[in-house]
Amino acid sequence: MALSRSSMIFFLVMALVGVCFGAVYRVGDSEGWRYKGFDYQAWRLDKNFTVGDSLLFVYKGKDSVVQVDRKHYQTCNSTDPISVTKSGNDTITLDKPGHFFYITGYKRHCDLGQKLDVRVSVPSSPSPSQSPHKSSATSIPSPAAIPLMMAMAVVLSSIACLII
Repeated sequence: MALSRSSMIFFLVMALVGVCFGAVYRVGDSEGWRYKGFDYQAWRLDKNFTVGDSLLFVYKGKDSVVQVDRKHYQTCNSTDPISVTKSGNDTITLDKPGHFFYITGYKRHCDLGQKLDVRVSVPSSPSPSQSPHKSSATSIPSPAAIPLMMAMAVVLSSIACLII
């Protein structure tokens, strides 16, 4: 029982660390977010987006990044957005699993291919190692230590997120 609680704590900490230390993907790499001559669908194909990762949209001028639903993505319609960012250096954190759609605010540019859809998955957990053989050196934490260990894990993960 205590071993399974310890395993839960380990996986909780790993999940929190995964959220804090997600990958940052610069959309379009060095080309950035632009409408001429870049294939965003091809760009995303070799990426594995997971919860905690971020998309960085870098662009010049009066462009924008508009999050829309699938229907509006397919028609390049930005009139009913989920969200809009316009800074030219927009970071969007992928904070939940699912299928997400981003287009430029300019319909003509979107029609020319300036749009991106990404599928976000839950980070894979490391596979648990096999149980060790019992020996006199094996030490399993007492059930009383579990709440303290969980509290420490949450505090340390929170501090790690603040430092970043």
